[in-house]
Formats: sequence, structure tokens, C-alpha cells
Amino acid sequence: MKKQRDLPTTLYRILLYLSRKQNLDDDSRRLMRIERAVGIERKELKMHLENLSKRGYVVPIMTGETGRGGFEVILYSITEPGKSLRQDIGRFIQLGINMEYYPEDFFYLPSD
Repeated sequence: MKKQRDLPTTLYRILLYLSRKQNLDDDSRRLMRIERAVGIERKELKMHLENLSKRGYVVPIMTGETGRGGFEVILYSITEPGKSLRQDIGRFIQLGINMEYYPEDFFYLPSD
């Protein structure tokens, strides 16, 4: 059975990944890499990234390249409001850990 995460943890992990990869090569900010690192399905990830983008927390960057499926390759970068949101969600999750609502390992990316 696949482990389910709640919305705050999912959003936190997406924003944390984008924060860590902000100054690295473009390939690390592609949808497939984010999907693997965060551990959610592509459809759900696209929905979250579109919503975060509409509200200004992340910025999609159109590369003009086409991927293997024929779709345009889009890179994502976190904005300053996105960093603030990540910190706020992180504090909320830390409260959940302190109150024993979350197991501590729920908070971290697989690479930690």
C-alpha cells in the first residue's frame, strides 16, 4: 500500500525541493525529477505546481524544448513568496511533529 501524505506535507516537499535546486542545472527542476524526489504522481504534481504558479509561489519557465512524450519541457523556480510559504508550512508541520500528529520522517525528502 502506498503511503499517503497530506496537503501541507506535499506542498512543503515540493517547495523544499525547488528551494534546494534553485541554483543548480536546469535538468534538476524538470517535472520528472521533482516527481521522483517528492514521491507523488505526475498528475497530482502538475495540479499543485499550476496552483502554486497561479498564486506566485513558483514560476514556470518555458524552455521551448520538447520532451520524449512530445510535451514542452517546463522548468520551475521558487519565488520569494514561495520561500516564505515553505517556511510557514514547515513551522506548521514542526508543530504537528511536536504534538505527535506526524512521525518525524514524514517531514524530510528521501535524499535527507
